Amino acid sequence: MLRVDVRSAGYRVDEAVLRETMFEGGEGELVLVGGASGSGKTTLLLTISGILSSLLGGWVEGSVFIDGEDLLRSEIPASRLVGLVLQDPEKQVLMPTPLDEVLFTLENLGFDESEALTRAAELLRRFGLFDKRFDHVETLSGGEKRRLALASATSHKPRLVMLDEPTASMDPWGIREVRGFVTDLIKEGRNVLIVEHKIKYFLDIADKLVLLSLGRKVSEYSRNELASRDLLKKLRGIGLDVEPVHEIPEALYGKERRIGEVILAVEGLECWHDRKRPLLKDVSFELRKGEILALVGPNGSGKTTLLKTIAGFHKGYSGEIAFRGGVRNAFYISQTPDYMFLENSVERELRLATSKTGHSFEAVVSKVPFYEERKHYPPYKLSLGQRRWLTLVIAWAHKPDIILMDEPTAGLDLSLLNSLFEHVRELSEGGVSFIISTHDPRVLSGLADRSLVIDGGKVKELEPYKAALMLESIAGVY
Repeated sequence: MLRVDVRSAGYRVDEAVLRETMFEGGEGELVLVGGASGSGKTTLLLTISGILSSLLGGWVEGSVFIDGEDLLRSEIPASRLVGLVLQDPEKQVLMPTPLDEVLFTLENLGFDESEALTRAAELLRRFGLFDKRFDHVETLSGGEKRRLALASATSHKPRLVMLDEPTASMDPWGIREVRGFVTDLIKEGRNVLIVEHKIKYFLDIADKLVLLSLGRKVSEYSRNELASRDLLKKLRGIGLDVEPVHEIPEALYGKERRIGEVILAVEGLECWHDRKRPLLKDVSFELRKGEILALVGPNGSGKTTLLKTIAGFHKGYSGEIAFRGGVRNAFYISQTPDYMFLENSVERELRLATSKTGHSFEAVVSKVPFYEERKHYPPYKLSLGQRRWLTLVIAWAHKPDIILMDEPTAGLDLSLLNSLFEHVRELSEGGVSFIISTHDPRVLSGLADRSLVIDGGKVKELEPYKAALMLESIAGVY
């Protein structure tokens, strides 16, 4: 039995980020937590796990009971009772290989070597990482790192499992595996708590939905209430993604637009990390001025490698990459936004961007909807969705011909997602072209002009709406 009673919590003394948040979760129940980016969802998980007060120097007034133990005051380390998967796996994966990562968790909790090896192998098979168990983690895709974090965090069979945006950067095959894994946890009688913007992936197996706004619980809905179409319509209205693509009115789908001349031509491209095992073979396509091209494929299929090759960062390739005028004017936005930040506040970050690009500071700030509220925050302390938004604004400020975006919608609530789409459309109408690596069906159905699907190292073109349905069918919601 999980019982959360957080009266107040924060990172700094007398500065509460979370208030008056109380709810319960029965044994073998899934509790979903939703809300806009910055509403306090991640802080809630850090509070429950004890990380806020024990590792981050924060404070908590209240209690969190799991099976009669108050995690905030118990002599039993919370790490034995709780498994937490953060929304950014880069901050959680510590060891050089997937096998080392899972073993590290188990050995630190006192498991003997034989049992630790058996459990690690079983979990790595379950999450499709066994064949990469000796690979360096830096060669894993973002989705594969997320799977690894999930395997490691649950390896000791904790009573409470908490997942922060588990579908972010996850391909539909991985989402299907996570859904199955969560279902198994429920059957085993565990408590499961999931923070998620795309709650459509878990609504059918959830027992409760808790909504947060501005650091407070504002409403709570039971399993029976979640079956109401009227409620789902209301939830979409406040920014939660509850509708599969096939239920969205056709008027919202991306429409054919006028685009310009070819500005990028890729011909016979082959990419590799190991020359003997190429990731991509004979890739050929064109990109036109103002065009939005989506790139789809399983985690580890080579999408990020293709973007980095076009950007000029990845040198393991053969074939032709030709830019209009012979000038490579492409800006790559990493799926790990923290890699792009150099300053210690949002304001300073944006001033740095304007000093290098010629845009006025006011013009750049106008693109950041949360600027006034967060301008003095270090970029690293923004929510993941806000950090992703900030990277796009920085990219725009550099005036590229092509923006290469790697999983840009991961961690965005529906409001920020719609704003992102509007921003991308506005830039594309002004002549900026986009190649967007994505697993998000909404990018395909609502934004992309064309889509390329990577399958077995080859690339084929598929109409974006059909590609969106394909992704949701694989994930299990269509």
